[in-house]
Amino acid sequence: MNHHEGMGLLERRYRAILRLLPASYRAEREEEMVAAFMEMSGEVPDEVNPRPRWGEIASVLALSTRVRLGGAGATPGQVARGEAVRLVALLGMGTLAAFATAGLIRVAGYGAELSVAGAPESAERLSFIGDLAASVLSILAFVTIMRGHVRAAKAAALLGLVPTLGYAVLPLVLDGTDRFAPLQDVANLAFVLLPPLALLIGFHGGVAPRRRPWALALAPVAAGAALTGVTMLLIAADATEPLWYFLWLDHGAAVPVWAAASVVVLARRRSPSWALALSATGLVLLATRLPLLDTLPDALWPTVAVQCALLGTLAVATGGAGVRAISQGPTPAPVRP
Repeated sequence: MNHHEGMGLLERRYRAILRLLPASYRAEREEEMVAAFMEMSGEVPDEVNPRPRWGEIASVLALSTRVRLGGAGATPGQVARGEAVRLVALLGMGTLAAFATAGLIRVAGYGAELSVAGAPESAERLSFIGDLAASVLSILAFVTIMRGHVRAAKAAALLGLVPTLGYAVLPLVLDGTDRFAPLQDVANLAFVLLPPLALLIGFHGGVAPRRRPWALALAPVAAGAALTGVTMLLIAADATEPLWYFLWLDHGAAVPVWAAASVVVLARRRSPSWALALSATGLVLLATRLPLLDTLPDALWPTVAVQCALLGTLAVATGGAGVRAISQGPTPAPVRP
């Protein structure tokens, strides 16, 4: 017997929309939700080709996202995945805040000299200012989410995406695709876009905000300042050889920190959320290093190869550990990212 036999067109379409929800959630609440939708819609004949309202579709999509990321009614596995997404947001936004701090300090080192930013009112100057704004906003987004201000953090992250996307697209408009390096540019764009997107979808209404100490909220600022200090000391000492250690002072600075965290998580077998989050962030970081293997001189190739091997090995290990932990049953208590 056809399951949809005797149903009106609108009810069938409501049930189709509800398939966006996880099966476990739908099995418990589908009938209740369909009844509520039908009551609000009233009797509508099939002849008028009735459809669910856009607002209803959006509400189901939002509910699906919340449930799949650990909201009310989620399974233990969904809770773990939701925590992983929020950890990706925190780890990624913290990394961006550290590099943003380093960049702002370097800009401040130029003093009032802005010739490096292009002529006044030029597209280059606009791009430069947008990059500075994105840096400030990324720091603000991290500090506010760490202090439990979710709305302010999301607003800062959204505003920060505007100059970030403009900074990525503007060179293509000005110079065409001649200077576009697909792998490197896409990887770098993913590096800066993934954390804000994880912040926007991971910290939904079903997650209670948590206020962390100022020391943790400002830790990336201190790390960025320290990174800049080390770089400036090396430059001041005219320590330009060997060049390989500068590969540990750009995005490569995140590699040993990430690797140490991964080893700790694997050794202690912490929540699968940490393992999944480190795997995801490691793969993104790996994507930014792999293209360098084709562009750097042979003398620098071994350094990047070591970084890529470290990232790839530990990303696979942490990802596998996280997936196995979820598949084996209930997860430990939430880590409250």
